[in-house]
Order: sequence, then C-alpha cells, then structure tokens
Amino acid sequence: MDKAVGKILLPDDFKLNQISTEDYLGGLCDLTGEIGRYAVARGTARDKEGVKMCLEANKSIYMTLKMLGRLPKNISKKVGMVSKSVEKLERLLYEQSLIEATGRTAFASSVEENTGFDNTTEDN
Repeated sequence: MDKAVGKILLPDDFKLNQISTEDYLGGLCDLTGEIGRYAVARGTARDKEGVKMCLEANKSIYMTLKMLGRLPKNISKKVGMVSKSVEKLERLLYEQSLIEATGRTAFASSVEENTGFDNTTEDN
C-alpha cells in the first residue's frame, strides 16, 4: 500500500485511564513531526498526493489545537512547532508544483528529511 490511511482517535475512542488530556495533546503534536518526515519521503518519491494528504492531516491537527483555545504552557510551545511543520509541508508541495510545471526531473527540496520536523521538547 503506497497511501497512508487511518483515523485520528479522540480521547473517548479508547479506554486508557492513565493518559491525561495534556499527554494526549502532546502526543498529537509529536505525531505531526512523524507525518512531516513521512511527507518528505513521499516527496522524494514524487508522490504529490501523499504530500497533500500529509499537509491536510497536519493542518487539521493545527486548526483543531487552535480552536481549543487556551492550552497548557508546554502544549502551547508544541503548537508553534506544528505551525512550522505545516509551513514546511506547504513549501514542499510548492516546490513539487514548480518542478512539475517546469518539467524538471531532479527533486531537491529545501525541506530537510532529518531536521525541521522534530516536535519533541524537554517537557516530554
């Protein structure tokens, strides 16, 4: 299967009494970093639809977090990283569109595969 599929679970969708809302939101923020790394791999494989799907997933997470309003301090820091992740994926998609429009065959993104999507902080 070349396309990622799945569903983001809400806290009520699973029975883990040990996880706090703060831990859940922190994990959701960290997930966007993994999505970003996957998007870079999809971009390298010239899978524009895969990159779009990753961008939409990260945008959805970002907008949901923003709609929650006031968040705990350590989660607020992570939301900033989610925003940067969305920006980087938008740039990656833009670069792919430019390559496609110009007919170039080489893909060299300014979005790096191993950096820039690390949403972890010392607060974990």
